Amino acid sequence: MIKIENESEGLKKSIFEFFRMKLPKTYKDLNFNIKIKIEDQIIFISIFGENINTSGMIRLQDEKAHFTIKRYLFDLFFEEENFDSSFGILTGVRPLKLLAKVFEGSSYDESMKILWDKYRIGRDEGDFLYKIYKNQEDIRINSNIDKYNIYVHIPFCPSRCLYCSFDTTIENKEKIDLYTKNLVEDINSYKFNFSGEANSIYIGGGTPTSIGLENLEKIIDSLIKKFGPTREFTVECGRIDSLSLEILKMLKNKDVNRISLNPQTFNEDVINKLNRVSNKDFEFWFKVARELGFEIINMDLIMGLPGENKESILSSIERAIEFSPENITIHTLALKNGSKLFENSYHNEEDFGNLLEESKKLLIENNYEPYYLYRQKKSVISSENIGYAKKDHSSIYNIVMMEELENIIGFGLGASTKILNKDGKFERNLNSKNLEDFLRRR
Repeated sequence: MIKIENESEGLKKSIFEFFRMKLPKTYKDLNFNIKIKIEDQIIFISIFGENINTSGMIRLQDEKAHFTIKRYLFDLFFEEENFDSSFGILTGVRPLKLLAKVFEGSSYDESMKILWDKYRIGRDEGDFLYKIYKNQEDIRINSNIDKYNIYVHIPFCPSRCLYCSFDTTIENKEKIDLYTKNLVEDINSYKFNFSGEANSIYIGGGTPTSIGLENLEKIIDSLIKKFGPTREFTVECGRIDSLSLEILKMLKNKDVNRISLNPQTFNEDVINKLNRVSNKDFEFWFKVARELGFEIINMDLIMGLPGENKESILSSIERAIEFSPENITIHTLALKNGSKLFENSYHNEEDFGNLLEESKKLLIENNYEPYYLYRQKKSVISSENIGYAKKDHSSIYNIVMMEELENIIGFGLGASTKILNKDGKFERNLNSKNLEDFLRRR
Protein backbone atom coordinates (compact mmCIF):
# COMPACT_ATOMS: atom_id res chain seq x y z
CA MET A 1 0.00 0.00 0.00
CA ILE A 2 1.01 3.63 -0.41
CA LYS A 3 1.76 5.40 2.86
CA ILE A 4 2.12 9.18 2.73
CA GLU A 5 3.69 11.04 5.65
CA ASN A 6 2.92 14.74 6.05
CA GLU A 7 1.11 16.81 8.64
CA SER A 8 -1.43 18.11 6.12
CA GLU A 9 -4.36 15.73 5.58
CA GLY A 10 -5.39 17.70 2.51
CA LEU A 11 -1.97 17.28 0.90
CA LYS A 12 -1.90 13.54 1.68
CA LYS A 13 -5.34 13.10 0.14
CA SER A 14 -4.30 15.03 -2.97
CA ILE A 15 -1.16 12.91 -3.48
CA PHE A 16 -3.05 9.65 -2.96
CA GLU A 17 -5.67 10.77 -5.49
CA PHE A 18 -2.86 11.42 -7.95
CA PHE A 19 -1.75 7.78 -7.75
CA ARG A 20 -5.32 6.51 -7.93
CA MET A 21 -5.96 8.48 -11.12
CA LYS A 22 -2.58 8.00 -12.80
CA LEU A 23 -2.18 4.29 -12.03
CA PRO A 24 -5.82 3.13 -11.79
CA LYS A 25 -5.06 -0.54 -12.46
CA THR A 26 -2.08 -0.96 -10.14
CA TYR A 27 -2.17 1.69 -7.40
CA LYS A 28 -3.59 -0.81 -4.89
CA ASP A 29 -0.58 -3.07 -5.47
CA LEU A 30 2.06 -0.36 -4.95
CA ASN A 31 4.04 -0.76 -1.75
CA PHE A 32 6.12 2.23 -0.64
CA ASN A 33 6.30 5.17 1.75
CA ILE A 34 6.40 8.83 0.72
CA LYS A 35 7.76 11.36 3.22
CA ILE A 36 7.10 15.01 2.44
CA LYS A 37 8.49 17.92 4.47
CA ILE A 38 8.23 21.60 3.58
CA GLU A 39 10.63 24.12 5.17
CA ASP A 40 11.50 27.65 4.06
CA GLN A 41 9.95 27.19 0.60
CA ILE A 42 11.90 23.96 0.06
CA ILE A 43 10.08 20.64 -0.44
CA PHE A 44 11.99 17.58 0.78
CA ILE A 45 10.54 14.36 -0.61
CA SER A 46 11.73 10.77 -0.18
CA ILE A 47 10.16 7.61 -1.55
CA PHE A 48 11.28 4.21 -0.36
CA GLY A 49 9.86 0.72 -0.48
CA GLU A 50 9.38 -2.13 -2.91
CA ASN A 51 11.48 -1.52 -6.06
CA ILE A 52 12.01 2.17 -5.32
CA ASN A 53 14.36 4.25 -3.21
CA THR A 54 14.79 7.88 -4.19
CA SER A 55 14.69 11.37 -2.75
CA GLY A 56 14.59 14.91 -4.00
CA MET A 57 14.66 18.56 -2.97
CA ILE A 58 12.46 21.01 -4.87
CA ARG A 59 12.21 24.77 -4.47
CA LEU A 60 8.59 25.85 -4.06
CA GLN A 61 7.74 28.57 -6.54
CA ASP A 62 4.66 30.80 -6.66
CA GLU A 63 2.10 27.95 -6.54
CA LYS A 64 0.50 25.49 -4.15
CA ALA A 65 2.81 22.74 -2.94
CA HIS A 66 0.70 19.90 -4.29
CA PHE A 67 1.25 21.09 -7.89
CA THR A 68 5.03 21.03 -7.44
CA ILE A 69 4.97 17.61 -5.75
CA LYS A 70 2.69 16.05 -8.36
CA ARG A 71 4.91 17.30 -11.19
CA TYR A 72 7.84 15.58 -9.50
CA LEU A 73 5.83 12.36 -9.13
CA PHE A 74 4.51 12.58 -12.70
CA ASP A 75 8.06 12.72 -14.08
CA LEU A 76 9.17 9.94 -11.75
CA PHE A 77 6.39 7.46 -12.59
CA PHE A 78 5.66 8.48 -16.19
CA GLU A 79 7.24 5.35 -17.68
CA GLU A 80 5.41 2.94 -15.37
CA GLU A 81 3.23 0.40 -17.17
CA ASN A 82 -0.43 1.49 -17.30
CA PHE A 83 0.45 5.07 -16.31
CA ASP A 84 -2.40 7.35 -17.41
CA SER A 85 -0.87 10.62 -18.57
CA SER A 86 -4.19 12.21 -19.51
CA PHE A 87 -4.77 15.67 -18.01
CA GLY A 88 -1.23 15.65 -16.64
CA ILE A 89 -1.20 16.27 -12.91
CA LEU A 90 -4.81 17.45 -12.75
CA THR A 91 -7.22 15.07 -11.00
CA GLY A 92 -10.32 17.23 -10.46
CA VAL A 93 -13.77 17.04 -12.02
CA ARG A 94 -13.51 20.39 -13.86
CA PRO A 95 -10.05 20.74 -15.45
CA LEU A 96 -11.19 23.53 -17.76
CA LYS A 97 -12.27 25.72 -14.86
CA LEU A 98 -8.61 26.02 -13.90
CA LEU A 99 -7.15 26.01 -17.41
CA ALA A 100 -9.53 28.72 -18.66
CA LYS A 101 -7.46 31.19 -16.62
CA VAL A 102 -4.42 30.18 -18.67
CA PHE A 103 -6.26 30.48 -21.99
CA GLU A 104 -7.77 33.86 -21.09
CA GLY A 105 -4.42 35.51 -20.46
CA SER A 106 -2.15 33.84 -23.01
CA SER A 107 -1.80 33.19 -26.73
CA TYR A 108 -2.35 29.67 -28.04
CA ASP A 109 1.39 28.86 -28.15
CA GLU A 110 1.99 30.37 -24.72
CA SER A 111 -0.95 28.36 -23.35
CA MET A 112 0.42 25.09 -24.70
CA LYS A 113 3.79 25.78 -23.06
CA ILE A 114 2.19 26.62 -19.71
CA LEU A 115 0.00 23.52 -19.85
CA TRP A 116 3.08 21.30 -20.17
CA ASP A 117 5.47 23.19 -17.90
CA LYS A 118 3.00 23.62 -15.05
CA TYR A 119 0.48 20.81 -15.46
CA ARG A 120 2.25 18.23 -17.71
CA ILE A 121 -0.60 18.32 -20.23
CA GLY A 122 0.68 17.36 -23.69
CA ARG A 123 0.14 19.25 -26.94
CA ASP A 124 -2.65 17.08 -28.39
CA GLU A 125 -4.69 17.10 -25.20
CA GLY A 126 -3.99 20.78 -24.65
CA ASP A 127 -5.22 21.53 -28.15
CA PHE A 128 -8.45 19.58 -27.48
CA LEU A 129 -9.05 21.46 -24.22
CA TYR A 130 -8.35 24.77 -25.96
CA LYS A 131 -10.89 23.83 -28.63
CA ILE A 132 -13.53 23.27 -25.92
CA TYR A 133 -12.68 26.59 -24.32
CA LYS A 134 -13.06 28.43 -27.64
CA ASN A 135 -16.40 26.69 -28.27
CA GLN A 136 -17.61 28.01 -24.88
CA GLU A 137 -16.38 31.53 -25.50
CA ASP A 138 -19.68 33.17 -26.50
CA ILE A 139 -21.46 31.80 -23.43
CA ARG A 140 -18.52 32.70 -21.18
CA ILE A 141 -18.50 36.30 -22.48
CA ASN A 142 -22.24 36.70 -21.82
CA SER A 143 -22.25 35.02 -18.39
CA ASN A 144 -22.28 37.03 -15.18
CA ILE A 145 -22.98 36.52 -11.49
CA ASP A 146 -26.49 37.98 -11.77
CA LYS A 147 -27.74 35.26 -14.10
CA TYR A 148 -29.42 32.15 -12.74
CA ASN A 149 -30.41 28.72 -14.04
CA ILE A 150 -32.81 26.07 -12.77
CA TYR A 151 -32.25 22.35 -12.24
CA VAL A 152 -35.12 20.02 -11.30
CA HIS A 153 -34.49 16.40 -10.35
CA ILE A 154 -37.02 13.64 -11.00
CA PRO A 155 -35.85 10.45 -9.22
CA PHE A 156 -38.09 7.93 -11.00
CA CYS A 157 -37.41 5.43 -13.79
CA PRO A 158 -39.24 2.54 -15.50
CA SER A 159 -36.44 0.26 -14.19
CA ARG A 160 -32.97 0.64 -12.70
CA CYS A 161 -30.17 0.10 -15.21
CA LEU A 162 -27.26 -1.97 -13.92
CA TYR A 163 -24.78 0.90 -14.32
CA CYS A 164 -26.94 3.51 -12.58
CA SER A 165 -25.85 4.97 -9.25
CA PHE A 166 -28.30 7.89 -9.13
CA ASP A 167 -31.02 8.24 -6.52
CA THR A 168 -33.71 6.63 -8.65
CA THR A 169 -36.89 4.80 -7.71
CA ILE A 170 -38.90 2.40 -9.84
CA GLU A 171 -42.23 3.90 -10.93
CA ASN A 172 -44.72 4.09 -8.05
CA LYS A 173 -47.82 6.19 -8.76
CA GLU A 174 -48.53 7.11 -5.14
CA LYS A 175 -44.97 8.28 -4.56
CA ILE A 176 -44.79 10.04 -7.94
CA ASP A 177 -47.98 12.01 -7.24
CA LEU A 178 -46.81 13.06 -3.77
CA TYR A 179 -43.33 13.92 -5.04
CA THR A 180 -44.85 16.11 -7.75
CA LYS A 181 -47.09 17.86 -5.23
CA ASN A 182 -44.19 18.64 -2.87
CA LEU A 183 -41.90 19.64 -5.72
CA VAL A 184 -44.42 22.09 -7.15
CA GLU A 185 -44.90 23.59 -3.68
CA ASP A 186 -41.14 24.07 -3.37
CA ILE A 187 -40.99 25.82 -6.75
CA ASN A 188 -43.97 28.06 -6.02
CA SER A 189 -42.74 29.10 -2.57
CA TYR A 190 -39.06 29.65 -3.46
CA LYS A 191 -37.84 33.15 -2.63
CA PHE A 192 -34.91 34.34 -4.70
CA ASN A 193 -32.98 37.55 -5.18
CA PHE A 194 -32.63 37.57 -8.94
CA SER A 195 -34.44 39.70 -11.46
CA GLY A 196 -35.64 38.61 -14.86
CA GLU A 197 -36.08 35.16 -16.36
CA ALA A 198 -33.95 32.08 -15.87
CA ASN A 199 -31.12 31.72 -18.39
CA SER A 200 -31.87 28.00 -18.71
CA ILE A 201 -34.06 25.31 -17.16
CA TYR A 202 -33.05 21.65 -17.01
CA ILE A 203 -35.30 18.81 -15.85
CA GLY A 204 -33.20 15.69 -15.31
CA GLY A 205 -33.27 12.41 -13.47
CA GLY A 206 -33.96 9.58 -13.37
CA THR A 207 -36.31 9.71 -16.29
CA PRO A 208 -38.59 12.78 -16.04
CA THR A 209 -41.02 11.48 -18.68
CA SER A 210 -41.64 8.36 -16.57
CA ILE A 211 -43.85 10.31 -14.14
CA GLY A 212 -46.56 10.74 -16.76
CA LEU A 213 -47.98 13.67 -18.70
CA GLU A 214 -50.12 15.18 -15.96
CA ASN A 215 -47.40 15.31 -13.30
CA LEU A 216 -44.71 16.51 -15.68
CA GLU A 217 -47.02 19.23 -17.01
CA LYS A 218 -47.73 20.48 -13.47
CA ILE A 219 -43.99 20.82 -12.82
CA ILE A 220 -43.33 22.60 -16.11
CA ASP A 221 -46.26 24.99 -15.60
CA SER A 222 -44.98 25.92 -12.14
CA LEU A 223 -41.49 26.57 -13.52
CA ILE A 224 -42.77 28.78 -16.34
CA LYS A 225 -45.03 30.72 -13.98
CA LYS A 226 -42.26 31.24 -11.42
CA PHE A 227 -39.22 31.80 -13.63
CA GLY A 228 -40.75 32.85 -16.94
CA PRO A 229 -39.82 31.72 -20.45
CA THR A 230 -36.18 30.81 -20.90
CA ARG A 231 -33.60 30.68 -23.71
CA GLU A 232 -33.01 26.96 -23.23
CA PHE A 233 -35.49 24.52 -21.69
CA THR A 234 -34.22 20.92 -21.50
CA VAL A 235 -36.17 17.83 -20.49
CA GLU A 236 -34.47 14.46 -20.38
CA CYS A 237 -36.64 11.93 -22.20
CA GLY A 238 -33.86 9.39 -21.94
CA ARG A 239 -35.78 6.12 -22.13
CA ILE A 240 -38.06 5.49 -25.05
CA ASP A 241 -40.28 3.21 -22.93
CA SER A 242 -41.35 6.35 -21.02
CA LEU A 243 -42.50 8.26 -24.11
CA SER A 244 -45.86 8.90 -25.70
CA LEU A 245 -46.93 11.18 -28.51
CA GLU A 246 -49.01 13.17 -26.02
CA ILE A 247 -46.02 13.81 -23.73
CA LEU A 248 -43.82 14.98 -26.60
CA LYS A 249 -46.59 17.26 -27.91
CA MET A 250 -47.07 18.73 -24.44
CA LEU A 251 -43.34 19.44 -24.14
CA LYS A 252 -43.29 21.14 -27.52
CA ASN A 253 -46.38 23.20 -26.68
CA LYS A 254 -44.71 24.35 -23.45
CA ASP A 255 -41.72 25.65 -25.43
CA VAL A 256 -39.31 22.97 -24.29
CA ASN A 257 -36.67 23.37 -27.01
CA ARG A 258 -34.07 20.75 -26.03
CA ILE A 259 -34.67 17.07 -25.22
CA SER A 260 -32.43 14.07 -24.61
CA LEU A 261 -33.14 10.70 -26.20
CA ASN A 262 -30.50 8.35 -24.85
CA PRO A 263 -29.79 5.00 -26.52
CA GLN A 264 -26.58 4.51 -24.43
CA THR A 265 -25.55 1.85 -27.00
CA PHE A 266 -26.99 0.49 -30.23
CA ASN A 267 -25.62 -2.96 -29.44
CA GLU A 268 -28.79 -4.95 -28.67
CA ASP A 269 -26.88 -7.82 -27.04
CA VAL A 270 -25.43 -5.33 -24.56
CA ILE A 271 -28.59 -3.29 -23.93
CA ASN A 272 -30.63 -6.42 -23.17
CA LYS A 273 -28.32 -7.27 -20.26
CA LEU A 274 -28.57 -3.86 -18.59
CA ASN A 275 -32.16 -4.12 -17.30
CA ARG A 276 -33.03 -1.52 -19.93
CA VAL A 277 -35.52 -1.58 -22.79
CA SER A 278 -34.41 -2.47 -26.33
CA ASN A 279 -33.60 0.33 -28.78
CA LYS A 280 -35.47 -1.32 -31.65
CA ASP A 281 -38.07 1.51 -31.55
CA PHE A 282 -35.54 4.29 -31.04
CA GLU A 283 -35.67 5.43 -34.68
CA PHE A 284 -39.46 5.77 -34.49
CA TRP A 285 -39.34 8.06 -31.45
CA PHE A 286 -36.47 10.09 -32.83
CA LYS A 287 -38.43 10.73 -36.03
CA VAL A 288 -41.52 11.70 -34.01
CA ALA A 289 -39.47 14.25 -32.05
CA ARG A 290 -38.03 15.60 -35.30
CA GLU A 291 -41.46 15.90 -36.92
CA LEU A 292 -42.77 17.80 -33.88
CA GLY A 293 -40.01 20.34 -34.41
CA PHE A 294 -37.76 20.15 -31.34
CA GLU A 295 -34.85 22.51 -31.98
CA ILE A 296 -32.16 20.48 -30.24
CA ILE A 297 -32.02 16.73 -29.61
CA ASN A 298 -29.21 15.26 -27.54
CA MET A 299 -28.19 11.60 -27.57
CA ASP A 300 -26.14 10.00 -24.76
CA LEU A 301 -23.82 7.06 -25.34
CA ILE A 302 -21.80 5.16 -22.72
CA MET A 303 -18.40 3.68 -23.56
CA GLY A 304 -17.26 0.58 -21.68
CA LEU A 305 -20.55 -1.20 -20.93
CA PRO A 306 -20.27 -4.96 -20.23
CA GLY A 307 -19.93 -6.86 -23.49
CA GLU A 308 -18.76 -3.87 -25.52
CA ASN A 309 -15.48 -3.64 -27.41
CA LYS A 310 -13.80 -0.88 -29.37
CA GLU A 311 -15.49 -1.79 -32.66
CA SER A 312 -19.02 -1.99 -31.22
CA ILE A 313 -18.62 1.34 -29.42
CA LEU A 314 -17.42 3.11 -32.56
CA SER A 315 -20.31 1.48 -34.41
CA SER A 316 -22.78 3.00 -31.92
CA ILE A 317 -21.18 6.44 -32.38
CA GLU A 318 -21.47 6.09 -36.16
CA ARG A 319 -25.13 5.10 -35.77
CA ALA A 320 -25.78 8.15 -33.57
CA ILE A 321 -24.14 10.40 -36.17
CA GLU A 322 -26.48 8.95 -38.83
CA PHE A 323 -29.45 10.30 -36.86
CA SER A 324 -27.81 13.76 -36.98
CA PRO A 325 -28.87 15.04 -33.54
CA GLU A 326 -27.63 18.50 -32.59
CA ASN A 327 -25.81 17.16 -29.51
CA ILE A 328 -24.03 13.86 -28.82
CA THR A 329 -22.68 13.25 -25.33
CA ILE A 330 -20.08 10.53 -24.80
CA HIS A 331 -19.81 9.14 -21.27
CA THR A 332 -17.35 6.57 -20.03
CA LEU A 333 -18.73 3.91 -17.71
CA ALA A 334 -17.93 4.70 -14.07
CA LEU A 335 -18.30 1.98 -11.45
CA LYS A 336 -19.86 4.04 -8.69
CA ASN A 337 -21.14 3.02 -5.28
CA GLY A 338 -24.81 2.13 -5.49
CA SER A 339 -24.76 0.64 -8.98
CA LYS A 340 -25.42 -3.06 -9.50
CA LEU A 341 -22.23 -3.37 -11.54
CA PHE A 342 -20.24 -2.01 -8.57
CA GLU A 343 -22.05 -4.25 -6.11
CA ASN A 344 -21.29 -7.27 -8.32
CA SER A 345 -17.59 -6.27 -8.51
CA TYR A 346 -17.70 -5.91 -12.28
CA HIS A 347 -14.23 -5.67 -13.81
CA ASN A 348 -13.65 -4.84 -17.46
CA GLU A 349 -10.69 -6.66 -19.04
CA GLU A 350 -11.34 -5.40 -22.57
CA ASP A 351 -8.46 -3.61 -24.32
CA PHE A 352 -10.00 -0.47 -25.81
CA GLY A 353 -6.71 0.77 -27.25
CA ASN A 354 -6.96 4.28 -28.69
CA LEU A 355 -10.78 4.31 -28.59
CA LEU A 356 -10.99 7.76 -27.03
CA GLU A 357 -8.81 9.34 -29.72
CA GLU A 358 -10.73 7.58 -32.49
CA SER A 359 -14.10 8.64 -31.06
CA LYS A 360 -12.95 12.28 -30.90
CA LYS A 361 -11.68 12.13 -34.47
CA LEU A 362 -14.90 10.50 -35.73
CA LEU A 363 -17.17 13.10 -34.17
CA ILE A 364 -15.09 16.12 -35.17
CA GLU A 365 -14.84 14.85 -38.77
CA ASN A 366 -18.65 14.76 -38.81
CA ASN A 367 -18.98 18.39 -37.67
CA TYR A 368 -19.51 17.74 -33.96
CA GLU A 369 -17.36 20.06 -31.87
CA PRO A 370 -16.54 19.37 -28.19
CA TYR A 371 -18.14 22.05 -26.02
CA TYR A 372 -17.94 20.79 -22.44
CA LEU A 373 -16.02 18.18 -20.50
CA TYR A 374 -15.97 16.79 -17.01
CA ARG A 375 -14.18 13.91 -15.34
CA GLN A 376 -15.36 11.21 -12.99
CA LYS A 377 -13.58 8.64 -10.90
CA LYS A 378 -13.66 4.84 -11.20
CA SER A 379 -14.07 4.93 -14.99
CA VAL A 380 -13.25 1.74 -16.91
CA ILE A 381 -11.75 3.43 -20.01
CA SER A 382 -10.95 7.06 -19.37
CA SER A 383 -12.08 9.58 -16.80
CA GLU A 384 -13.49 12.06 -19.29
CA ASN A 385 -17.07 12.66 -20.37
CA ILE A 386 -17.47 14.96 -23.36
CA GLY A 387 -20.40 16.83 -24.85
CA TYR A 388 -20.30 17.47 -28.61
CA ALA A 389 -22.50 19.88 -30.54
CA LYS A 390 -23.13 21.03 -34.05
CA LYS A 391 -22.23 24.67 -34.67
CA ASP A 392 -24.30 27.12 -32.59
CA HIS A 393 -26.07 24.31 -30.69
CA SER A 394 -24.04 24.05 -27.47
CA SER A 395 -26.11 23.62 -24.31
CA ILE A 396 -26.16 26.74 -22.14
CA TYR A 397 -26.95 24.79 -18.98
CA ASN A 398 -24.20 22.21 -19.42
CA ILE A 399 -21.55 24.90 -19.86
CA VAL A 400 -22.58 27.29 -17.08
CA MET A 401 -23.19 24.42 -14.65
CA MET A 402 -19.98 22.51 -15.35
CA GLU A 403 -17.73 25.58 -15.51
CA GLU A 404 -19.55 27.22 -12.57
CA LEU A 405 -20.14 30.46 -14.46
CA GLU A 406 -23.62 31.28 -13.16
CA ASN A 407 -25.98 30.60 -10.27
CA ILE A 408 -27.84 27.29 -10.17
CA ILE A 409 -31.07 26.83 -8.20
CA GLY A 410 -31.81 23.17 -7.58
CA PHE A 411 -35.20 21.62 -6.81
CA GLY A 412 -35.98 18.04 -5.89
CA LEU A 413 -34.19 15.09 -4.39
CA GLY A 414 -30.42 15.50 -4.12
CA ALA A 415 -30.41 18.68 -6.24
CA SER A 416 -27.69 21.21 -5.50
CA THR A 417 -28.14 24.98 -5.28
CA LYS A 418 -25.01 27.05 -5.91
CA ILE A 419 -25.28 30.81 -5.36
CA LEU A 420 -22.37 33.19 -5.93
CA ASN A 421 -21.69 35.34 -2.86
CA LYS A 422 -20.22 38.85 -2.79
CA ASP A 423 -16.69 37.40 -2.77
CA GLY A 424 -17.31 35.58 -6.05
CA LYS A 425 -17.41 32.15 -4.40
CA PHE A 426 -20.27 29.67 -4.48
CA GLU A 427 -22.35 28.96 -1.41
CA ARG A 428 -23.67 25.43 -1.85
CA ASN A 429 -26.81 23.83 -0.48
CA LEU A 430 -27.49 20.16 -1.22
CA ASN A 431 -31.05 18.85 -0.90
CA SER A 432 -31.68 15.63 0.99
CA LYS A 433 -31.16 12.41 -0.95
CA ASN A 434 -33.72 10.50 1.11
CA LEU A 435 -36.96 10.08 -0.85
CA GLU A 436 -39.07 9.13 2.16
CA ASP A 437 -37.99 12.29 3.99
CA PHE A 438 -38.90 14.38 0.95
CA LEU A 439 -42.35 12.77 0.76
CA ARG A 440 -43.19 12.90 4.48
CA ARG A 441 -41.77 16.28 5.47
CA ARG A 442 -45.18 18.00 5.46
